[in-house]
Amino acid sequence: MNIRTVLGLLWVALVMGCATPESRIKKNPELFDALAPDVQASVMTGKIAIGFPKDAVYLALGKPNREYRRTTEKGTSEVWSYTATQTRMDRQRADVTVRYRDDSGRMRSSREDVWVDVEQKTEYERVRVEFVDGAVSGIETLDQ
Repeated sequence: MNIRTVLGLLWVALVMGCATPESRIKKNPELFDALAPDVQASVMTGKIAIGFPKDAVYLALGKPNREYRRTTEKGTSEVWSYTATQTRMDRQRADVTVRYRDDSGRMRSSREDVWVDVEQKTEYERVRVEFVDGAVSGIETLDQ
């Protein structure tokens, strides 16, 4: 394993360490202390439930990637969306022009088919939380 790989893994560990319920609780002890004991137990494991206040959802899941307003005949609600990214490699054929010098030193070109690996990133929503009057009224999760 080279030094870049090791440094990269350390950076990921550091960033992920800041993105845990435990780290958010340490940064916001007053929010955590204001929660009921059963809510605190769920938040510590990164779980949420119907009726939880926004602060509990923030401590359990972190800051949402997106925030929406949802309006129906019953009124307006707030929606927090948590996303993730899936990466896959896709091998594709490309037709390229290759320039080279022939034996006499003159520049030539030829068309060649080459295979290239293209990284495909797809963002998807993993959790959607809906709030009415500041409390969780709905939770949507992605089943994979």
